[in-house]
Amino acid sequence: MSNNRLKYLLEQYASDASTPEETRELLEWIKDLEDDTQLREKVKELWTDHDLNEPLPQTDWSTIYARIADMPVIGRQRSVWPRVWAAAAVVALLSAGSYFIFNKPVEQPIAATEKQQPENELVPGGDRAVLTLANGEQVILDSAGNGALAQQGNMKVIKLNDGRLSYSSSKDKPQEVLYNTISTPRGGQYQVVLADGSKVWLNASSSLRFPVSFTGDKRTVTLSGEGYFEVAHNAAKPFTVLVNGVEVHVLGTHFNINAYADEETVKTTLLEGSVQVSKGSTGKMISPGEQAAIENNDNTANPAIRVQQVDVDAVTAWKNGRFVFKGDNIQSVMRQLARWYDAEISYEKNVTSEEFVGVINRSRYDNIADILEMLGKTGTVSFAVNGRHITVMPFKK
Repeated sequence: MSNNRLKYLLEQYASDASTPEETRELLEWIKDLEDDTQLREKVKELWTDHDLNEPLPQTDWSTIYARIADMPVIGRQRSVWPRVWAAAAVVALLSAGSYFIFNKPVEQPIAATEKQQPENELVPGGDRAVLTLANGEQVILDSAGNGALAQQGNMKVIKLNDGRLSYSSSKDKPQEVLYNTISTPRGGQYQVVLADGSKVWLNASSSLRFPVSFTGDKRTVTLSGEGYFEVAHNAAKPFTVLVNGVEVHVLGTHFNINAYADEETVKTTLLEGSVQVSKGSTGKMISPGEQAAIENNDNTANPAIRVQQVDVDAVTAWKNGRFVFKGDNIQSVMRQLARWYDAEISYEKNVTSEEFVGVINRSRYDNIADILEMLGKTGTVSFAVNGRHITVMPFKK
């Protein structure tokens, strides 16, 4: 098949405009490949041959190449069924059309949904959180107006015009240490700027307990769920995050912590600077691009800390309004979807053990049904939706 013909077929498929004949032609070409190496080389050729002055209204070829060349999709029995693997890989990558892989994801904040939705409709989340003040009073942040919300000791609690929560001092004289807690529901996320200028993004179903002002020689906060931190540098006051018995110590750096109770491990991923991750008598320093993982609820005196290189863009995709699946099994995929769409998940026996790959800009989808349809088109899994409950089943034709 010529490069021009293949390029045309891929563009048609990406824009969901291919005829049944064109779809069959594309998949037949894929199934005739000896292995996935040929698939990688062909996409690489298409990118290399592309005229940079030629507009690409539908397709970002660099993203196609990166996703196909660098990320295996169906890993099981790859050496036994290379042709089936190649076909399944492109089905998983292409079946969702231009929004799934071919449009380069746009990083933008998630806006709160204003329109009224049926009670049991699985719609996406938004900027939603509750602030609990030191006296127990609660402020629903997504419905609160911009400006000063409360006075906590010598600190003003302010909701900024972009929706973030900020703390600023109204007096120079320090007062007693007061604690606030910001909590996001399932289907919610929020950003807070702490008194020292550190920024924290909270993912869905998460909470952060923090002092309204940092006194003494240290800065300590407590996290549950998942949070992304950009810590303001202050060598005189180290910053510590307490989470599920794990301590993450930093001076000034960017990192992500995933510590959901339904995940097997507490994962700390470093983007900039350096951090020390410790639990009990065990501690390890990690460098940018590394992730430290500790088994959840491992209360031994010397728990194991595994350190590995990871794709930090995939780890922090949630902060930028995206799902990035990179070799995730269906259980991992559904845990992420369930938190954002506030869904309940159950599984039938013999659900697929295949791995999924893809990029989804979640602000583009008003209902989880579209994403479930994407996953179903891989030919590996099916779904039944009843209100807020989703049953994951083996693929049914």
